[in-house]
Amino acid sequence: METDTLEKKKEQSLSVISGKKSGEGTGPEIKRRESVNWTELMLKQATSIANKFKADAILVNIETEADIIPFLKAEGKKFKIIVVTKKGISLEKPAGLRLNTIMLPDVHLTRDGYFKFGFLAGISKGILSKGDILVCVGGQLEKGYMDTIMILKVGDASEIVSFAEESPFPENIKPDIFESLLTLVMEMAYEGREGKPIGSTFVLGDHEKVLQYSRQLVFNPFQGHPEDVLHITKPDVRETLKEFSSIDGAFIIRDDGVVLAAGRYLNAAHHGEPMPQGLGARHSSAAAITGVTDSVALVISESSGRVTIFRGGSIVTTIEKTTSPTQKSTSII
Repeated sequence: METDTLEKKKEQSLSVISGKKSGEGTGPEIKRRESVNWTELMLKQATSIANKFKADAILVNIETEADIIPFLKAEGKKFKIIVVTKKGISLEKPAGLRLNTIMLPDVHLTRDGYFKFGFLAGISKGILSKGDILVCVGGQLEKGYMDTIMILKVGDASEIVSFAEESPFPENIKPDIFESLLTLVMEMAYEGREGKPIGSTFVLGDHEKVLQYSRQLVFNPFQGHPEDVLHITKPDVRETLKEFSSIDGAFIIRDDGVVLAAGRYLNAAHHGEPMPQGLGARHSSAAAITGVTDSVALVISESSGRVTIFRGGSIVTTIEKTTSPTQKSTSII
């Protein structure tokens, strides 16, 4: 019954896209139908792979309720489903499905970028653990179809995320705090400030030790304010962080999400592996501070808009931004 209802919604959504009644078609509509069928095939294959390899979870982008149909039809569903989406769509939990929803920032990322965001948020929320087998399915989301399936083991070195510890995050950091910060950083990397790219560093966690290994470069705009108005989830605070993103130095954020300082010079020396080509002093200082403290650092590259995440003195992952669909771009797998 539920599957039949979603099938009808799928047909209706195609009619809305094309502006035609069900049964009518044009060249573009036929192509759209083909891409929808393509997506459905990819989802079915991902489900088959997950069952065959006894995967713990499937990470998938779903922007319409109709996309859940292949999972409803699948037999032997023993895996979690991690839904990454930009839309606040209603996904009621059908019988037998373990759904976990992660909201994506409203920015354009590469295929890997969507996987990485969902992967990190999944680990942060405790949905994924080290050793879990994960099947990722995605593609050119802005164009409305999927074309990529990837299988990996959480914790193994990969092009998605690499970390040596049990988790890439300090224990005391709450999942909603990290996810809120990551979303903010991705927005800042994509949008810049007043049309100009920005470069900035955010250090989250182990604030007392981080403050010991840093010094104030400029007046701290967050000093002297009540803590309850300095939480990173508050819209006013997020806008203030964007305003001060152009000043030199790092932002220091307590593990409970309270912003303590801006404009801090990080004094710790980097003794780890050399930074990859193209990463400079900002990235070296972020690696260094996470090497001597129990913190995680997120760095926006001013030259590329790339976001690099550091933990334990090493790079956990790098999230590339891409151009808007209205601009000419090259897809990256």
